[in-house]
Amino acid sequence: MNLTDFNIPLIFFVSFILVIWFESDIVQTFANITNTRNFLKIPDFEKYKLEECILSNYPTFLYETRPGYLTKLISCPICLCFWLTLFSTNILVYTFGYQQWFSLLILPVNYISSLLLYLIIKKLL
Repeated sequence: MNLTDFNIPLIFFVSFILVIWFESDIVQTFANITNTRNFLKIPDFEKYKLEECILSNYPTFLYETRPGYLTKLISCPICLCFWLTLFSTNILVYTFGYQQWFSLLILPVNYISSLLLYLIIKKLL
């Protein structure tokens, strides 16, 4: 097994995380299952959805109601894709024992591929 055997599934995994986070109601479902509706501000989100924008998603709600660096980071697909890709490629490179500079070589390819795949899936949905 080498690094390339895990690189393509990693691209799909990052795209999958982006689709789940931005294009689904996973936070509402998770809050209902774990009984954390008040902690995750789901009633406020539902009220925001009815009053402000019916097509809004949870990351946008977080950024609109609580602006800050972290909420901007998780509400921007480009930013979140970059940091997820950076984190996952570093984990992959360290797992296989390669030099750290090797993650800089595969980072642009993984980032662009993950973001492009996410945008294609978003367009198809």
